[in-house]
Amino acid sequence: AGVYFPRGGMHALPRAMAGAAVDAGADLRLGRDVTRLERSGTRVTAVVTEHERIPCDAVVLTPDLPVVHRLLGRRPRRPLALRHAPSAVVLHAGTTRTWPHLAHHTLSFGAAWRRTFDELTRTGTLMTDPSLLITRPTAHDPTLAPEGRHLHYVLAPCPNTDIGPGARAWNDLAPRYRDRLLATLERRGLTGIAAAVEQECLVTPADWTAQGHAAGTPFSVAHTLAQTGPFRPRNLVGGTDNAVLAGCGTTPGVGVPTVLLSGKLAAARITGGRARPAAARGGRR
Repeated sequence: AGVYFPRGGMHALPRAMAGAAVDAGADLRLGRDVTRLERSGTRVTAVVTEHERIPCDAVVLTPDLPVVHRLLGRRPRRPLALRHAPSAVVLHAGTTRTWPHLAHHTLSFGAAWRRTFDELTRTGTLMTDPSLLITRPTAHDPTLAPEGRHLHYVLAPCPNTDIGPGARAWNDLAPRYRDRLLATLERRGLTGIAAAVEQECLVTPADWTAQGHAAGTPFSVAHTLAQTGPFRPRNLVGGTDNAVLAGCGTTPGVGVPTVLLSGKLAAARITGGRARPAAARGGRR
């Protein structure tokens, strides 16, 4: 019941997966930008980075669909009209104190519920009465911070760059919005939080855009009725025989557990199961 938090922080999960992959014989090449995918007909034949060309039998792609199409060097004749989810501003803060009423996850709701949804999805303005997620990972793993220090992060939903401020606008918006968030938390009972911040990192839609996320959101395609469950973009890349998708932009959807499941589904496309790529049925291995 409930959820699990890995000791060592969320980064412990990909570290463990990387370790298992290496133990199974995988060759991990990190910190390299993929510039394009080579194709021959309907097959992806190689992954090209800034420094090398890696031949492949099959490829699993985790970027958002617009990036996938760019890497393939083509757009579908009838591209899906996707609606992207709202984005988020995240303030990571190392503090000199904490607040006893904060659990590992605490939701701080504003009162203007309907207006907030309109701001996030229609008018494209920052929340005037924000609802926030406050996370305190040191509540369950105090080793994540030095003795006497605490970790908190504050996640504030915000419009994506399709309907809200563009990535460049966040250069000016970011410091002012950070101050607004801290002032809101002060009013809601986190007395002294601004003064307690010792180390911080602010992540905005500009950062998500720089990382290649479509519409400046880490949450990819919105979970509207027409984009949820079986209606979400499928994990086979149209026009290819040996490329599959994983990540939050395909099935099952957004969130750590579902993204992990998307990787399992992508692996099944390659190694077995129905409608798997041709490479898995009889190509080079």
